[in-house]
Amino acid sequence: MGLFQEVDIEARKHKLDFLVIGGLAVIFHGYSRDTVDLDLLIRRNNRARWLELFSQMRYSIYKERAAFVQLSPPKAGAWPVDLMFVADPTFDPILAAGIPVEMFGASVKVPILEHLIALKLHALKHGHIERYLKDWLDVENLVRIHSLDMNSEKWKQLFLKYGTVEIYEKVSRLASD
Repeated sequence: MGLFQEVDIEARKHKLDFLVIGGLAVIFHGYSRDTVDLDLLIRRNNRARWLELFSQMRYSIYKERAAFVQLSPPKAGAWPVDLMFVADPTFDPILAAGIPVEMFGASVKVPILEHLIALKLHALKHGHIERYLKDWLDVENLVRIHSLDMNSEKWKQLFLKYGTVEIYEKVSRLASD
């Protein structure tokens, strides 16, 4: 059994909700890029339960922050896992609108495009420099691939709420080229 199937089974068994985010969600939404890890969005109040689940799968904490944990796999060549923790008011609407997909033999959900871009914008606004380029390219390419109208009030407000004026203006300029 693969990692995705094991996570799906264990999460269901322990009644732990999650969504696949990051590169795999970006790929699902049409921007094909390399990714080498499994990124999960989970409820902040389930942090200890998720860390215990991955500990039982012999994963170890590589890097830990308040809202984010990176886990190293038990053996070389296996998928690393990143966990992003959010409060229920953030998690609930993303889960409710999530798109069910089959991924590597597992039934999972990915965020709708609007929520995925909001997560990426939040990462750009608050993230670390080592991730900036990857998240920037994800946003830019998702906007282009989906021909999003950056002049629409919907997208402008999303960018201003989760990102910055500068990010909105740069993406708007690039999308109009």
